[in-house]
Amino acid sequence: MPEIDFDINAPEPFKLSVRRGPFTTHNGPWYHWADGETFRQGVRLQRRHCNSREICHGGFLCSLADGLAATAVFRNLKRSSVTMKLNTEFLGAAHSGDWLQGTAWLVRATPRMAFVEARAWVGDSIDMPETDFVFTANAVFRLLEPVE
Repeated sequence: MPEIDFDINAPEPFKLSVRRGPFTTHNGPWYHWADGETFRQGVRLQRRHCNSREICHGGFLCSLADGLAATAVFRNLKRSSVTMKLNTEFLGAAHSGDWLQGTAWLVRATPRMAFVEARAWVGDSIDMPETDFVFTANAVFRLLEPVE
């Protein structure tokens, strides 16, 4: 388990995510919740997620954006996918000790590609804010053939 500097104290209704790949597990621990079409993923930012000023590293934020977008593809299309393009716009800062959470949604899909938007913000509320995002992102995914 990665080193923990700050108590997790995940807000309700977040639950620990246990089925993650090795890269994502190393960067956690991650938490999630879902209600119908709505889902969130969250993490209590630790020092290892941040730069020397204890501001969350842009590479970590891009990894979160990619994971959120891939989750939206799978939840909507029940297909595995790989990232073709990820554009991330950094709009605010998150700091060590903050609860960072985000969500994503499918914008459209073709037989071979999926187009997704994602957002992340700091705070315990499960409601997505209208402003004050840490990042917004859009992504294009190549849909993989189903495994038989």
